[in-house]
Amino acid sequence: MRGRRTAIGAVLALAVVAAMVVSSAGASPKQEFKMAIFTDIGTLQDRSFNQLANEGRIAVGKQLGIQTRVYQTKKEAERIPNGLAAGRAGYNLIFGVGFLNYTAINAVAPRFPNQQFAGIDQPYVLYAKKPKNATGVVFAEHEAGYLVGYLAALQLKSQGGPQIISAVGANNVPAIVKYISGYIQGAKKANPRIRVLANYANDPTFSDQAKCKETALSQIQKGSRAIFQVAGGCGLGALTAAKQAKIWGIGVDADQLYLGSHMLTSALKRVDNAVIAITKLAEQGKLKSRRDYLYSLKNNGVGLGSVNKKVKKSFVAKTNAIGKQIGAGKIKVRAIIKFKAVN
Repeated sequence: MRGRRTAIGAVLALAVVAAMVVSSAGASPKQEFKMAIFTDIGTLQDRSFNQLANEGRIAVGKQLGIQTRVYQTKKEAERIPNGLAAGRAGYNLIFGVGFLNYTAINAVAPRFPNQQFAGIDQPYVLYAKKPKNATGVVFAEHEAGYLVGYLAALQLKSQGGPQIISAVGANNVPAIVKYISGYIQGAKKANPRIRVLANYANDPTFSDQAKCKETALSQIQKGSRAIFQVAGGCGLGALTAAKQAKIWGIGVDADQLYLGSHMLTSALKRVDNAVIAITKLAEQGKLKSRRDYLYSLKNNGVGLGSVNKKVKKSFVAKTNAIGKQIGAGKIKVRAIIKFKAVN
């Protein structure tokens, strides 16, 4: 009897082991973290916003050893489909790049509650549906604009002649308005007598260089001697106009000093760093939703780019000192001020 019980026990034990093996073989492995971005309208070679976001995607993919992908938005009708495609592909974190993609995240995020969405240049308040899995990523563009305006005014004051500078925006989305607002404040701080022209090229594609060049040429005719482009790929046309007129050009988002000897400096917006930082938080399970992450001078999220060697080192030092005061909260820069701009 004892032998029979022993045999039965052995059979049961084998059955349990077999069941465990089958269960283990049939179980799906733990899903690996992966991230995707869908761009704003324009190209990945805009030497500005989209390009920086994509560079951040590539960099963090290598750093963490994770799968990443970019979905390019070439026209308005592709915004929501690109967001849906990324969601259906199972990406754990999905970035919608650019202010105008807030409509896509607002529509798509609620459909994928187990995935996280981050909107570059999109404060959470924009999302009417208040998705529980969305996060805003915003920048203090006005602080970077302040620095380049301050430096441009110092430079023109030393050169003498007409004290007129200008800014060319693609359109009046918040980030562009903030850049120009800061630019005006910084210029006025360095030289209260300076005149600042501000105009929009009315380019929703952020890539029509002809429109920005035309706008810049109009400003040059009015006496502008330094042009700040705040228009992504479109703005390259404004910088071309500056080069041809032999006046200063000022880049945006990325460091654009390499464009030529006419470049004064650039207002940096470190979108690549933000993509990297937000991705690492999400991968670690530490990214918080229903709030904004702000990147400013205080945390190196914006800044002053490389400066032309023709500019006096004392001017650069003064501008950097102003930046430190802003970062420390000793100088307050208003995010948006009233100014006259023509489309």
